[in-house]
Amino acid sequence: MDVNILSQGVEELKKVKDSLIKLDEYKNENDSLVLEENRLERTIKGKEKAVSDEIASTVRKRKDEIDTTYDEQIGKIQSRSKKIKNKKEKSKSVKISERIEAETADLREESRQMHLDSKNIFKQDKVPAICNSRLFYALFMPKGLGDLFILFTSLLIFLLAIPCGIYFLLIPQEKVLYLILIYFITVIVFLAIYKVIENKTKDKHREAIRQVRKIRTNLIISKRKQNIIKKRIRKDTDESVYGLEKFDEELKQTEQELSTLANQKKEALAEFDNTTKTVITEEIKSRYQEELTAIKNEYESVCSKVKLAEENIRTLSLEIASKYEAYLGKEFMVPEKLDELAELMTQNNLATISEAIAEYRGTDE
Repeated sequence: MDVNILSQGVEELKKVKDSLIKLDEYKNENDSLVLEENRLERTIKGKEKAVSDEIASTVRKRKDEIDTTYDEQIGKIQSRSKKIKNKKEKSKSVKISERIEAETADLREESRQMHLDSKNIFKQDKVPAICNSRLFYALFMPKGLGDLFILFTSLLIFLLAIPCGIYFLLIPQEKVLYLILIYFITVIVFLAIYKVIENKTKDKHREAIRQVRKIRTNLIISKRKQNIIKKRIRKDTDESVYGLEKFDEELKQTEQELSTLANQKKEALAEFDNTTKTVITEEIKSRYQEELTAIKNEYESVCSKVKLAEENIRTLSLEIASKYEAYLGKEFMVPEKLDELAELMTQNNLATISEAIAEYRGTDE
């Protein structure tokens, strides 16, 4: 049962003061411990994050290294395969050209002979060499859509482009009369030149020109046949006639190497994920384990001290509240006030705390 301290003397005031000072010490100690607890908690989290980051970084780096190593080897094989394909294509191209040369040899010889025949005919009949041209036959003996297109284009140039060019570029003053005159003169000049060439060539050497026209038609037919042969050969997917087996074997070997490397890479990455990753993780953790364990032990120790300090504060606070504060009131639960009461009791020879409080308040009991 608590003793009524109001009936106690100055010694009891000293006990109350000591209890308050002790409570402050507990509180100060608890504040320091809480700060240390928070610091250690942050340190642990920081260390654990650093370990986690190092594990993630190391695992990613090692895995990338495996990936890069295999990719480099795969890239070398792919590069070799590309070179083999290029060599094969070049060899095939040469073989195709040789095949075209061989299969069109007769037609090319025939065409060469027809060129010579046409030249000899013109030479014997003394026909100007210019007459043995596509433009001449298109203008004077058109045959087919190609010749008609050349004829139409030539007419546009001579009967439209040239008159308009002279009118807009060379005539300083534009008048419709000038355009009509220029057009009329151009037409007359064109027809005159056309008629002169026709009289001097077509009419004079009609039979020779007709013979060469027939030869030119046969040349076109021969050229078409050659183009058909070229197209057929180039579209032929059967490569067995070109002797490319060596390249095919090399390409097959590179494909097997690529397939093997791809499987090895897959297995290496699976092995890394299933085993190596765990080993790396444990190795990194073990390097920090001792340090982390020490910090965690220190943290647990501080947590225990905090718990003890809080229990001491609670116990002493309740003791002070029930044993002293209930009698003295919160007003006197300050060391300085207790010192004042003790001084009053000493100076005035007061026997009880109750008398000191009354004196302090200026009242008689």
